[in-house]
Amino acid sequence: MKSVQAISFVVVGISLSFFAGCTPTPEMGLNLAGGSENVYKTVVETGKDYEYIQPSINKSLEKHSGNRIEMTFAQNIESLDNEGTATAVITIQSLKYFVTSPEGAVIDFDSEREADKKNALSKLIGQSYKIKIAKNGKVSILDASAIRKVVKKGSAMKNARTILSGDQIIKRHQVLALVDSAQGPVKVGDSWTSLASSPVGALKAKTFEKTYQVEQIKSEKGQQIAIISMNAIPSSKRLGDMPEDEPVVGVMAAMFDEQDSFTGRLIINLTNGQILEYNESLDTVWFAAESPEDQKSDKGPDRLTIGFTHVYSIEKID
Repeated sequence: MKSVQAISFVVVGISLSFFAGCTPTPEMGLNLAGGSENVYKTVVETGKDYEYIQPSINKSLEKHSGNRIEMTFAQNIESLDNEGTATAVITIQSLKYFVTSPEGAVIDFDSEREADKKNALSKLIGQSYKIKIAKNGKVSILDASAIRKVVKKGSAMKNARTILSGDQIIKRHQVLALVDSAQGPVKVGDSWTSLASSPVGALKAKTFEKTYQVEQIKSEKGQQIAIISMNAIPSSKRLGDMPEDEPVVGVMAAMFDEQDSFTGRLIINLTNGQILEYNESLDTVWFAAESPEDQKSDKGPDRLTIGFTHVYSIEKID
């Protein structure tokens, strides 16, 4: 599992267990309805920032690089097997793909921008692929061969292959908060944990222990809405899928003070099983300061800051 990778989209169904003399308790578990369709927008974004400030000589240097894939799609539950595993058809409705290097933007595509409708990537709009969603929330790719052949040449073909790679499809649809949770009754205060590796591109390969907790279950118009928070801390455990440190950063790691913030939030409708919102965000900052030997007394130290962010979000829009 790659960090915050994120993350397949599932519909969480809720069944009610009735016990004699007890109040019905909602259960968290998959209960996908055949023929149902919902529209969602997902964002998967990674970025790096570099800032070097030298007050003693009034100089500074800033650089940024990153990528962002934003997709709006319709998910139709085509069928269910005897074990409750769903076959879902994903149809792309809109797409944004942005990549920037330290020198500036190198890819900037928006399917809703008039000038970009001639871009070969626009051929992906209206195209579909299929995934399977098991009852425990696990997602696998059933068929993406046809959509991967739509863009056939040039840099657009390379970009399409990135957007439709196996890793990106799984990230786009998998909601780890549900995959990691236990099936069964859920109430305020319940929590569960899981381990996750830092994403590819992180400043340093590490493991995080994520804790999910049910903060609130409220009633809105006869529907039960659950709000679940996620907070993560670094763990000493090492996972098999942990990426390697970047060579330069690995050598420099001892020079820096490091701070991580890894949080998330899930809002789901327990009555009809629909995900309303979900996001997870990792922010890492490395900071080092050193005063040059010839520094003037009224000047501060030279400061180097390196930041890394990884964001996944999904939002129901229809």
